[in-house]
Amino acid sequence: MRIFYRIFIGLALLSVSQPVLAVSTTKIDAVRSKESLVEADTAAVEQFAAEAFTEFFEKTDFSDIASLRTTIISRSTSELESGQIQYGPLFFTTVQKEISNIIQKMNALPESYRKTLFTTNLLILVNDLGNVELSKVALDYLQSSNVIIRYWAVNCLTNANIVRQLNYESEENKRLAKEFVQKLTTAAKNETSGDILSFIVQFAAGLKQPSANELLTLIANKRIELYMSWKVNDEMTDIAILKALADRAETDRENRRATAKNFATLYSAVIQRYMLDDGFLDETSKRNLVSVITQSEKLVTQFVSDWPGTLKRAIEKGGGAGLLAEYDSLFGSASIAGKMPTIVGFDYGKNADGSVRTFPPAPQKPPQSK
Repeated sequence: MRIFYRIFIGLALLSVSQPVLAVSTTKIDAVRSKESLVEADTAAVEQFAAEAFTEFFEKTDFSDIASLRTTIISRSTSELESGQIQYGPLFFTTVQKEISNIIQKMNALPESYRKTLFTTNLLILVNDLGNVELSKVALDYLQSSNVIIRYWAVNCLTNANIVRQLNYESEENKRLAKEFVQKLTTAAKNETSGDILSFIVQFAAGLKQPSANELLTLIANKRIELYMSWKVNDEMTDIAILKALADRAETDRENRRATAKNFATLYSAVIQRYMLDDGFLDETSKRNLVSVITQSEKLVTQFVSDWPGTLKRAIEKGGGAGLLAEYDSLFGSASIAGKMPTIVGFDYGKNADGSVRTFPPAPQKPPQSK
């Protein structure tokens, strides 16, 4: 899936064939070269933004709009560090107003290729600008039926620039972070794209707000349920999810046990899918599972510092009883306590009789071979 997006972006969105643009950059470039601004400079920035977004809405070609996006983004900062103090807020306030205007125009359009073209490019622009106030426009597109639009909407809200800004200590940032988490949680419940879920968990792993734990837990549980019912079809997604859980366990020590439990339960489900397969999985799924197991094993040292990487070695030796023994050693079984739950100090819940469950849940019986 991720390869599809790269091809789409690379060939359709960013292949600019040097279209002729009407928007002039002379005045705004002069403003960008100043250390301090005067009232007349505000008019120059506003004129540039108005012309750029007017032309944006008139274009019907990906390459032309991509070139306009590049022009706008390249003018988002002052050429002087001292000048950015005034220039930055002025530019983003002006652009925010123009984006609000263009969204009203887009919303009035009937569903069409043209509307999708504008929406997608507008979200790419907002994502590349990386401003938390501008990114709020993406909240309205998280439930779009178009996966490309959802992909860029989530990018707008979860990229590294946004996480960094939300983590600055202020009441407004806390409020925004809470709002973003709530909206992304709702979106994640129904999201089927592994790429999009990967962006969301990376966002949750880096956000300092406690509510990010609930978002991570929801996505982990969603994946676990798919493994339990043999309905997973994109195993590689779990590399990102397991890494996000491990990262979160490192940065949020207060919730380390709960995060470790989610990590162990999901990782064990991945390994069980590999071990329990009886002809149901195709070769691609098997290879994907091996990749998830071997690439994620290094994350185990976050919880078991001296873990020697024996899962990978067991797979290389053919899996079978050797892999099962290493699995039981790490996660636990009915007869032995696992290293991870013992060291971190968590369990897998309760059995029907109320006793503590010492081993991960098992998937239902695999379906018949495809």
